[in-house]
Amino acid sequence: RNQILQINLDKMSDDVSGQTVVDPKGYLTDLNSLKINSSAEIGDIKKARLLYKSVTSTNPKHAPGWIAAARLEEVAGRLTQARVLIEKGCEACPENEDVWLEAARLQSSENAKRVLARAVK
Repeated sequence: RNQILQINLDKMSDDVSGQTVVDPKGYLTDLNSLKINSSAEIGDIKKARLLYKSVTSTNPKHAPGWIAAARLEEVAGRLTQARVLIEKGCEACPENEDVWLEAARLQSSENAKRVLARAVK
């Protein structure tokens, strides 16, 4: 577990200059390409939110439910809500590596390091 977290932490930080190796412009471009266009898609988002809320409330120890709920909010353009949901997932599933890695992915580089440091504790 520690090795996986360390590898992911190393990927996010460039040892030479301390800058991130993630292309922020490309990442934001990818997110912007996922715009919701129609009322049907908005309805689908609302249905999916209800489904994921049900999954996370009836089975809070189910890590994939938290990850899916956070990713839905990310796609919907609600990154803050995605971070809130995945944080709840980290609290509910503190032993699950995937939840912590998703929490780190949703953060900025500096905050991701803090998240991963919490995960290792």
